[in-house]
Amino acid sequence: MLYYLKYIEIWREALLLAWPIMLNHIFTTAMRTTDMLLMGYFGPAAVTAVGLGDVWERIVLRIGLGLGAGSISLISQDTGVASRTGSQGSNEVLSQILLTGVILGLPFILIGLFLSDNLIAVLGAAPEVVVLGAQYLLIIFAAAPFRIVTLISARALQGTGDTRTPMFVDIISNLLNIVLSIGLALGLFFFPELGVVGVGWGTFAAKLLAAVLYLIFFLLPGGNLSLEKPSRSWNLIITKQLLLVSLPRSLQGGYQSLITFPFNSLVLLFGTEAAAAYHIARRIQQQIIAPLHRSYGTVTTIMAGQRLGREEAAESQKITRGMIWLTILTIGLLSLLLFIFAPALVNLFTTDSLTAYFAVGFLRTLSLGAPILTSYSVFSGLLTGAGDTRTPFYGLVFSQTLFKLGLSYGLSISLALGLPGVFIGLVMDYLVRMIWVARRFFSGRWREDASRLIAERHQGIKEK
Repeated sequence: MLYYLKYIEIWREALLLAWPIMLNHIFTTAMRTTDMLLMGYFGPAAVTAVGLGDVWERIVLRIGLGLGAGSISLISQDTGVASRTGSQGSNEVLSQILLTGVILGLPFILIGLFLSDNLIAVLGAAPEVVVLGAQYLLIIFAAAPFRIVTLISARALQGTGDTRTPMFVDIISNLLNIVLSIGLALGLFFFPELGVVGVGWGTFAAKLLAAVLYLIFFLLPGGNLSLEKPSRSWNLIITKQLLLVSLPRSLQGGYQSLITFPFNSLVLLFGTEAAAAYHIARRIQQQIIAPLHRSYGTVTTIMAGQRLGREEAAESQKITRGMIWLTILTIGLLSLLLFIFAPALVNLFTTDSLTAYFAVGFLRTLSLGAPILTSYSVFSGLLTGAGDTRTPFYGLVFSQTLFKLGLSYGLSISLALGLPGVFIGLVMDYLVRMIWVARRFFSGRWREDASRLIAERHQGIKEK
């Protein structure tokens, strides 16, 4: 027990930073669930239209998350530098990343205007779905600049250690999204009944409000971050570092989305019940463990990045070890409970005995892999704080291709093990991914990565 006492202060700081991030994920999940429930009221065509529209909208999400990774990495480092030297580069970083995000978001408005029907049709949708999906996608793509600005702004503030402001903004915007989506889709109260289009307008209004709230916050005096004047907002060193950190994260998200198609096809070989079971198990795991899993990685980036900015690499290493132990204790306990109560949880989602049987197997597999996957997120969080997003990207591509897909197929089909072969492939994917990033952590090379980025960026600021 005495061994863990040295991590108590780290855990206290981490949980204070983490709980608002967890709450963000809960409200975001509630918003997406509401949209799908609403579309279920209008029938399969509406559900499919929104689902296909969201397939393309994920491109916007991946761009925003990639730029957000660059934002939290560079700004957490600069926050640490500011506490050590008084030098302030975070505002310039924020201004340039936001401008970059707006520039990258604007083409989606034109794509939505002229190509939305083609994008839905190319996915093989029926004519009715194409019409509904194109209307929805047009509105969603029109919100792309606001969506990207929101993601960048939230990560930027988190990089300074402020996780509460993004929580409040996200809760307000998600509540607005839910209210407007229900009102406009169903025509409740004084709202017109717009169906699928109503859900799109609810999302548009929520993203617009969130972006405006963040910009107001950055323009008000006394905040952690503020916007620089346009004349000082472009720095090629920041551009280079932003691409270095952001591009691998965007590609990583894109590859994760891509690999789900052949993996789902593999699971479907064992029947519709197996496919439904996998999605049920994933939904349960996402609701119970994902908020902790995602927040632990983000918190590690914040805390480690700030310490690296203060030239306290040893503290960053200690924080990462502390977060790994916190993962083992908390995610480990949740995983044990998931494993034990898997049958009861699955029965909340299905009454089909075969689907339930498969879902219990998937859920227990995911529960075994959860501490490993969260450890991967913690190690990746440290590397992101140091500006290295390439290592997690390479590890994910390697493990998901060879193990989640390749090993699962080889064991389940070629060796005829059935779904247990898929279960083994999933756990091995998590394990290999975690080992890949842990190897980089123990090598210590991330220290040099962070030092080089910080020195290069602040030398450029001094010369200006």
